[in-house]
Amino acid sequence: MSSDLITVNKNTYDSLQQELVELRQLVDRLSQAQLSTSHRYNHEQMGVFIEYTPAAIAIFDRQMRYVLANRRWRQDYRLGVEEIIGRCHYEVFPEISPSCREIHQRCLAGAIEQCEEQLFKQADGTIEWVKGEIHPWYRNSTEIGGIIMFTEVITTRKQAEIALAESERRLRDIATNLPGAIFQFTNRNGVWKVDYMSDFIWELAGITASEIMQDLNSFIALIHPEDFNSYISSVVEAIENSIPWHYEGRLIKPNGEIIWWQGDSTPTQNQQGENIFCGVLLDITARKQAEESLKKLNEELEAKVEERTTALSQSEARFQRLADNLPGMMYEFRLSTDGEMFFPYVSSGCRELLELEPEQIQKDGSLIFNHIHPHDLPKITSRIFHSAQTLENYEAEWRVNTNYEHQKWVKAIAKPERQPDETVLWYGCLFDISELKQAEVQLQEKEEFLRIIYEGITQLIFVVNVLENGDFACAGYNPSGEKILGINQEDLIGKTPEYLHGEIEGARVRKRYQNCIESGEIISYEEFLTIKNEPTWWLTTLNPIQDSDGKIYRIVGTTMNITERKQAEEALKESQHFIQRIADSSPNILYIFDLEEKRNIYANKDILDSLGYSNQEIKQQESNFINKITHPEDLEKITAHWQSFSDIKDGEILEIEYRVRQANGEWCWFYSRDTIFNRNSNGQVKQILGVATDITERKNAEIILQQQATNLENTLRDLKQAQIQLIHSEKMSSLGNMVAGIAHEINNPVNFIHGNIFPASEYIHEFLSLIQLYQEYFPEPPAEIQEKIADIELDFLKTDLIKILNSMSLGTERIREIVLSLRNFSRLDEAEIKTVNIHEGLDSTLMILHHRLKPKPNNAEFHIIKNYGDLPLIKCYPGQLNQVFMNILSNAIDALEEADLYNKPKEIHVITEMINSDRLAIRIIDNGVGISEEIISKLFDPFFTTKDVGKGTGLGLSISYQIIVDKHNGNLSCHSTLGEGTEFIIEIPTTQLPVQKNVDF
Repeated sequence: MSSDLITVNKNTYDSLQQELVELRQLVDRLSQAQLSTSHRYNHEQMGVFIEYTPAAIAIFDRQMRYVLANRRWRQDYRLGVEEIIGRCHYEVFPEISPSCREIHQRCLAGAIEQCEEQLFKQADGTIEWVKGEIHPWYRNSTEIGGIIMFTEVITTRKQAEIALAESERRLRDIATNLPGAIFQFTNRNGVWKVDYMSDFIWELAGITASEIMQDLNSFIALIHPEDFNSYISSVVEAIENSIPWHYEGRLIKPNGEIIWWQGDSTPTQNQQGENIFCGVLLDITARKQAEESLKKLNEELEAKVEERTTALSQSEARFQRLADNLPGMMYEFRLSTDGEMFFPYVSSGCRELLELEPEQIQKDGSLIFNHIHPHDLPKITSRIFHSAQTLENYEAEWRVNTNYEHQKWVKAIAKPERQPDETVLWYGCLFDISELKQAEVQLQEKEEFLRIIYEGITQLIFVVNVLENGDFACAGYNPSGEKILGINQEDLIGKTPEYLHGEIEGARVRKRYQNCIESGEIISYEEFLTIKNEPTWWLTTLNPIQDSDGKIYRIVGTTMNITERKQAEEALKESQHFIQRIADSSPNILYIFDLEEKRNIYANKDILDSLGYSNQEIKQQESNFINKITHPEDLEKITAHWQSFSDIKDGEILEIEYRVRQANGEWCWFYSRDTIFNRNSNGQVKQILGVATDITERKNAEIILQQQATNLENTLRDLKQAQIQLIHSEKMSSLGNMVAGIAHEINNPVNFIHGNIFPASEYIHEFLSLIQLYQEYFPEPPAEIQEKIADIELDFLKTDLIKILNSMSLGTERIREIVLSLRNFSRLDEAEIKTVNIHEGLDSTLMILHHRLKPKPNNAEFHIIKNYGDLPLIKCYPGQLNQVFMNILSNAIDALEEADLYNKPKEIHVITEMINSDRLAIRIIDNGVGISEEIISKLFDPFFTTKDVGKGTGLGLSISYQIIVDKHNGNLSCHSTLGEGTEFIIEIPTTQLPVQKNVDF
């Protein structure tokens, strides 16, 4: 049954009802007259009369078989003549109720029955409201031949009654439950009367609604004296200017209580032209008190808010960019109780992820399942049903085959919720994890590689678990560890450092583990341990391992037996000369720097090789040496580096990179690793020992690599732009072919109809002329003809038929204009330059957008104001210019639809003019809310959009800019003032020169 409601004028409805009653009475009289004496109406005339009677009539024999059913009956019950004549009524409508069948039997026995309003199921399953009347008909004066049914389908009226009752109920509920008083004031002959005031006025003002409706002054007298003048001014202003009224002030209730109140209303006019104000009165005392409290808090917070505004704006911008560029696809997935699966919502990310449009998936959810790899599909469906039964979060990974035969790995995460209708709805995200899967494969390869190293390396590798209580337990070590230690690792797993190394050495090892955890970094150190009752030295490196929460749960260590090296070092220390030889043979600069005196007290000979300075020159410069050779930009960093030694422990190493001037004046880069060498008597660091390495070549290589990376990024950006342009070109080509095809298919039947209207009109005029001659020469035709003329309202038909033909002609002409516009606009994929009238392209675009310019509920009507100048024919790419017009005009319509312009018309100005002899301008101006300077600066950037997700790609203006600038050697600019509107200016030459850049759309 249709849900559309049709409003019928009550007088018209009553008139039709009376006409139906009279027709029934007339049929009764005709039936009796036919059976008795008169042969005035033969069967053929009676059949014609019944056939064209506006009431639904059907005649049945005693077996309830159809004898006759007029046109209205067949229309109301959607039946054809061949479907019913000779068939039983109960066969046509098998679901007729037993009570109705009893009524039929009573009428076959001679009764006349009135059938009140009831529901009736049509043969196609549609439910209608019907009412009617049933009479018997007679073969002779006593024998009943069957029954006659008169029915009327009243579904439209019943729907209107139900809607009216529901509307009245909602209004009563609103008035009763609204926390305010609803009112209506009317100005009758200059006097304001209160037509309605809801009962809440007692709660608000302490007087009853009836008191105010009798005397408006009873309410005005309660207004606070200090607010009276402002109240009167607000009312006068609203009345004189017919603008919405808003007022806030105080009332003194009869009990002396002072409250704050707010009034709002909107002016309208009734059918008598009287001014009416309908609105609401609210108690805002609590809000005012809260505002006063908040005012004090606001003053305290203003300073803090101002400080945070910039940071919050930046954070909000970052968040918005993150939301706009979120990878993957968001979706809603519903599983009904009968097992049907569909997607109520799919984000635009499905285009890139699955190469499907959101509308395709929403229309046919099986498309997603069709793309799942056959080996993965059973697992996916099983997990869906498991999640539906347990309401556990859904998480799965699978492979998909896209439309272009690409295979991807995707991961879905969704949360299920059971709906009131027992269906299950998941809210989830689908991500492309192809790179992650590749990384997992690489990780497995790396793990295998590390396993080979772990098992094959000759050094000892060990793993220590960090327990929840902070203790340490051995987790194992590599096979080389068993050989070195001579102990089976199964005997040591889970043991503490003290168990493994004894109390004294174990305590030192534990301290090292704790230092590693506290620093959270890799540490290396030398340690003395007793292994197999032998004193040994070890070089150990500890690497802390963090879990997903950043908590260190394991330490992986490597250690190397350096006993022999330590023994060698001890031997070397015996000879200072040997040590000096080692220092001088180092390829790096070794130095000792005094932090208190700010001078080098020692440097090996490599400083001469690297910088060209001798020890003598360094000592002569004293504290000025460092300032002299250090780059000015690095002096502050060097000073901070020295200060850092006050916060570290002996043995810790600090690193720094900086620039120094060589003796020949050239700058070079150095990398230094410094540690504490000596402290003064107060325990403060006095001297540091360092090693400096020349890294100039590495730094130069980094600069070259950075430049190469920048070049690669630019190349990648150009490739992405080219890809976007290519995809868009294909879409526009398809769109052009589709629009051209539609225009062609519509044009043929429309031309046929339009071409036949004129001869049809001539024929009808000839028929009407013939009827006019009959009326002139036979002014008094027989009674049957007079009744027929009255029944069909001949005079009305003669005038209305001409109007119908004219309307048909106008309608077909309108369709032909639309077809022409579609043909013009379908030239989107034309690549060659053509000579065209620019105004035709603008008009075609406006014609296609005409449906969006029509007035809508709660929206003002659009006004297109065209001011075309005298332009010559120009050479251009017409399809691409139409695309630019479409993008800019669509954006203007979007801006006006979003703006609050109820109090002023929505206008779009389209202006064309010649700038000079060989250049023209097209200006498109709207009176919307305008665009900020910040947005204008990014307006033509690819993928930049201010629209909601799913409503825009951010490519329209970017492509339009390239069409005008790159393809037409023109200029596209935007000027806007917030609160006033936006203007786009297109400037192009009248004749196109060869374009240097290859830009395709």
